[in-house]
Amino acid sequence: MVVTRTATAGAARRLGTGLVVGGSALLAVAVGGLALSGNLAVRVSADAFVPPVLLPIVVLPVAVGLVLARLIPFRLAATDPLASLDRARIQRELWWLVGLAVAFPVLSTLLRVVGLPPDVRGVLKVVLFLVVPLIVFRPGPRVRVLRGPSEAVRWLAPIPAVVAFVYLNEFSPWTPAAPSADDLPDPVTLAVISLFTLLTASVLEEVFYRGWLQTRVETLLGRWPAIAVSSVLFAAMHVSSHVSGGAVGIGLATVVAVQGTFGVLQGYLWSRYRNLWVPIAIHVVINLIYVDFLADALRGGSG
Repeated sequence: MVVTRTATAGAARRLGTGLVVGGSALLAVAVGGLALSGNLAVRVSADAFVPPVLLPIVVLPVAVGLVLARLIPFRLAATDPLASLDRARIQRELWWLVGLAVAFPVLSTLLRVVGLPPDVRGVLKVVLFLVVPLIVFRPGPRVRVLRGPSEAVRWLAPIPAVVAFVYLNEFSPWTPAAPSADDLPDPVTLAVISLFTLLTASVLEEVFYRGWLQTRVETLLGRWPAIAVSSVLFAAMHVSSHVSGGAVGIGLATVVAVQGTFGVLQGYLWSRYRNLWVPIAIHVVINLIYVDFLADALRGGSG
């Protein structure tokens, strides 16, 4: 029995190391390939009205956020909210989640090819990322509530990393201007689209990729293998909207460099603080068009 457990633990360590090395290599190849090929202006959104952004401007906020989160002292008494669950159950649920994460970009690409509108893909996301997992997880897992030195610390400790990332990504002088009103739908339609995006992207994606998928990989293999898996699958979710025409290689590299690096930051914040509202808040800010309007107003007012 001891030999079996030791062999299993050794295999898990080797698998975890392979996932970290593979994920890191994929990220390095994507960023380095874009830089070496001169494709420094990358698309950060599938929306046509959002202008390209220089690659260093994309990577810098993530790097600063990671460094600040790491430097600020913080330690949870426990870090695994699924420690009380049966390992076989966690593995079974994880395979379901990985399958759903792979199914979404495949089905989303097919829907785009046949010409269905984007809101259909939004419904697909709700079905795959919310409805099916809730059915698979029933009865729900007994998730342990994790606490730091105090509940307030779990909210205060991430603030420097969050503020730095949001400022550099949204409010810095080199951030692209917001789209003009001529490129946007009417205010009511814009508000409805923004609310739908907030719920299906900013909230649901963080619950699925970080709260559900990453946590299960982390329970089985550790923090950084889990961050690598969740970040790559999170990037893959955007393939259908970024890869088109003959620039498939550039599109794939862009998805990994932009959404992949963002996933690393989000995954680290979730793993370190176990406060899912932190990555959700960041996701809301970068997706909400009204934040771009506010940034433009502030930059205009300071000029």
